[in-house]
Amino acid sequence: MVMSLKWARLLAGVLVFVFVFSGFVSAKPQADVSGWTAIDMFIHSQIDISKAKGTSEDPYFVDKLTNLVLQRFGKELDAEIAPYAGSLTPEQREQLKYLLVSDYVSYLYQKSFYPKNAKVIVVKPIKVASVKNGDKVYDHYYAPMSSSIPYPIHWWVQVKVDLDGGKGRDSLGQCYNVDGHNGISKIVVMYTSTKVTYEIHFYDEDHPDPAIDASYDWTRCHILYPGRDDTYGCEDIESITVEGGTIKFAGTWSNICANGVCVEQTYAMQMWPQHETGERPYSNSVAIYVSNVWDHLMDTVDSNPDMDKNWGYTSWT
Repeated sequence: MVMSLKWARLLAGVLVFVFVFSGFVSAKPQADVSGWTAIDMFIHSQIDISKAKGTSEDPYFVDKLTNLVLQRFGKELDAEIAPYAGSLTPEQREQLKYLLVSDYVSYLYQKSFYPKNAKVIVVKPIKVASVKNGDKVYDHYYAPMSSSIPYPIHWWVQVKVDLDGGKGRDSLGQCYNVDGHNGISKIVVMYTSTKVTYEIHFYDEDHPDPAIDASYDWTRCHILYPGRDDTYGCEDIESITVEGGTIKFAGTWSNICANGVCVEQTYAMQMWPQHETGERPYSNSVAIYVSNVWDHLMDTVDSNPDMDKNWGYTSWT
């Protein structure tokens, strides 16, 4: 299956658009610090400013801040990735910089939506059975959790190649070559009586290009997120929040929109995956497709219908 011309034009329009983010203001004067430390301070300050001004709900917040960081800290980023990107082409280096910044901005942005004064449960799903029904394999996990938690989500659906690895094409004909081992290791559940955040921990995330993936894993686990599990590459952490009957994908939505037209990004989106924010209605039977894109952008809609899936059921009781 090949990418349609209409889809390609829409995606190109989204990706080449230069964001102008009027909600951002200059950061406060900073001390002379290292590249990543300065970037970290700048991102935190911009998220805090936007929260205070009430502008953080912009669906394009993550992508706008990512582009601002790339423009402001280009030289610092070049210096930071230099030791880990020696074999990459100039184009691959630009991709690596974008991926690192967008991943970090998205992570900090997600955390700004966590419920305050929440109770916390850490759940490590235990696989108890696999059932094949037609062309689908349903993995059943037992994960005890208090029945007082609002908005339980039972179904977590993952592209099988994200777990098992392999080469191929996604549902839009884009190529991937991944190691796998990107399953869910645990879910940290933070909840109040009316709001719940599911922080989903994956063992790793695989860029479709193995050359970029190696540099991406090393830089993320040793510079951006020291201390994360690096057994299979570098642990990935994403989250969704449910409140008022609505699932909020804060910087984790696989859906992208331009000029009133929205499309879903697919698994092998290699160049510049877009971390947009969106909402879907909650229901007790809702399924979350947690790997619509290789970096675990997600939705309640399957963007890769031609790819095999792993269906995980979590009881929460």
